[in-house]
Amino acid sequence: MPFAFIFPGQGSAEVGMGRAMADAFPEVRERLAAVSDLLGRNLLDIALNGPAETLVATENAQPAIFALSAACMDLFRKGSDVAPDWTAGHSLGEYTALYCAGSLDYDAAARLVCRRGEFIAEACVENPGTMAAVLKLADGDVEEICKKASDVGPVVPANFNTPGQVVVSGSEKGVAEASRLAGERGGRAIPLKVSGAFHSPLVTEASERMREVLADATIEPPICMFVANASGKAASQPEVIRDLLYKQITRPVFWTHTMDRMLADGVDTFVEFGHGTVLTGMVKKMAPGARRLNVGDPENLENALKELS
Repeated sequence: MPFAFIFPGQGSAEVGMGRAMADAFPEVRERLAAVSDLLGRNLLDIALNGPAETLVATENAQPAIFALSAACMDLFRKGSDVAPDWTAGHSLGEYTALYCAGSLDYDAAARLVCRRGEFIAEACVENPGTMAAVLKLADGDVEEICKKASDVGPVVPANFNTPGQVVVSGSEKGVAEASRLAGERGGRAIPLKVSGAFHSPLVTEASERMREVLADATIEPPICMFVANASGKAASQPEVIRDLLYKQITRPVFWTHTMDRMLADGVDTFVEFGHGTVLTGMVKKMAPGARRLNVGDPENLENALKELS
């Protein structure tokens, strides 16, 4: 049966992430060191030792998550000739997915991720905002709530993660009003500890700056099926991928659509690379019968190699 490699986004950042992998494999330290050189600061030390507020800052969390996820995938591929039929990543993770698919080489992807993190961080300072996870409501209900709440302050659906879980993003007043309206409809809103209103119009400036950088990036056709965040559909033409990467900064992450697309093709095994189990947790909700593997430490790397090789 077809299987997929999937890659997490910024929300997976946690102090100490990758410690076991970095201790066991010099390749992990090398990947984090290379990104550190691009940034001009010791990302390896920040990832392993914190402090937390420094690691979760957008300009650090994004390259750290990318470098660790890419290193975990590279180690798997070093031990196996198994290649995925599909690949996708959540928000930031889309760049790792494109590296996996051969559309971006590692150095190019790393440079793009560093600029993306920098641009979004600066946009969040200029236009402060926040996010909240809305649970137990249909997608359409959340969309209606955001339209009504926008009378108070801008707020939009940002992540369609699973049925009954949609993250909203926008100004503090807008998100607070959307959270209140969600409660009135029988839902529940959980504030998220984030540094800004990701995937909303408040980060438009980051999107425009990223478009200029992407214009010079070399993007190749993917060697496996790739599903884009901004559409929830497969994308294979380099210029289409380039356009979607620019748009995904302000558009919602259609992760539910992404999963539906892969499941429709019969994908029954999902391998998440990097720290945490956020995406395989979502897989469990949408496809409880699917096989779920995580590669984020030496033990589960060995297990994945045994199961898939």
